[in-house]
Amino acid sequence: EIYLQLLNYVKLSAADMPKNTGKRKVYYISAEFLIGKLLSNNLINLGVYKDIQAELAAAGKSLAQVEDVEPEPSLGNGGLGRLASCFVDSMSTLCINGEVVGLNYHCGLFKQVFKDNQQDAEPNFWIENDSWLIPTTISYDVPF
Repeated sequence: EIYLQLLNYVKLSAADMPKNTGKRKVYYISAEFLIGKLLSNNLINLGVYKDIQAELAAAGKSLAQVEDVEPEPSLGNGGLGRLASCFVDSMSTLCINGEVVGLNYHCGLFKQVFKDNQQDAEPNFWIENDSWLIPTTISYDVPF
């Protein structure tokens, strides 16, 4: 519940931030984005990480435990995804006017599990009803 409240707080706070509307705009397109967990990075960039950490500690809670609840987005598996994420993070941190286009992998990478003492793989349904995603009216189905 605390995670969902912080998630909504970050989404609303980020939406209220001034937008760079300069004449130049960067468009970054990649099939992969290894962004990792977003909560702590967004709290840091909003300048409220230590405040949130202190508030939770005063209530007997740990921000680290809240961060552990966040699912890991699995949107790639290599250097391309990590590099793309570094570029996007830099654009955001430096308030560079830009848009990022990528594929929305609903299952991400496979999750490794053990069944009957044997290693197996299952789909990793990392997108939850309450997530960082903001629904839009634009989508394209990719048939297989």
